[in-house]
Amino acid sequence: MALIIPSRDSVSNYERHSIGKSSGYSSKNSRSTHFKDSKKISLENFQTSHSSDCKNQYEAFKSIKKNLKQFKQDKQLSVLIGVEILAKNPSDLKKQVQKFRKRSDVILVHGGDLKVNRAATEDPRIDILCHPYRSRYDAGINHVLATKAAENQVAIELNLKYYLLTRPNQRHRVLSQFRSIVKLHRKYKFPVIITSGAESIYDLRNPRDVIALASCFGMTKNEANEALSTTPQKIIDRNRIRDQVIVQGVRLIRE
Repeated sequence: MALIIPSRDSVSNYERHSIGKSSGYSSKNSRSTHFKDSKKISLENFQTSHSSDCKNQYEAFKSIKKNLKQFKQDKQLSVLIGVEILAKNPSDLKKQVQKFRKRSDVILVHGGDLKVNRAATEDPRIDILCHPYRSRYDAGINHVLATKAAENQVAIELNLKYYLLTRPNQRHRVLSQFRSIVKLHRKYKFPVIITSGAESIYDLRNPRDVIALASCFGMTKNEANEALSTTPQKIIDRNRIRDQVIVQGVRLIRE
């Protein structure tokens, strides 16, 4: 995943950018979320082949970081790197988070398995739990996981492409899953983000269209704006000072 931020001089009055994230460290399945009030855009995808070998994945990850560093120098951009972890079980998830947390700016977890969903919400090092409802009939989130997500500030993703690619006669199920997450979000106050699920620039959605679609699963305009803009920005800001945080509520300030 690469988040590319143009300098103030190079881009002005731009009200949209995207986070492209990769499943298994491959940009083939990259997606996007829009930040309405920021002067940021996603300019380019960086690709690497998927490998089940963890060592090869790590080498590919280092290669991406090197390429992005060069891109940043050439384009005068601020570049953030993120990883979406596809874990076999909670133990594997913990191992991969330990490996990539200090080497990436944003950590996402490929959700769907209930045990992985729970492990993700219980780990404060994780930023986003992606599609916890994937391949499920329920939302993949209950009151226990919602409490943990709020406690550890793990954002829950609502992926619009997951809805759009679902068969028309099954979309009511996805809307029900999204509504359940929105209701839990209001009660337990865990962060929620909305993503377009874009795999190319042609899949990107206008923020107004996203807000309109969000109303179909019960989100207000203010809630949709927060999920599109405020929450993703908070994740980025929090991770910029993560190294300075000793424990929750205690931050080291260097003079």
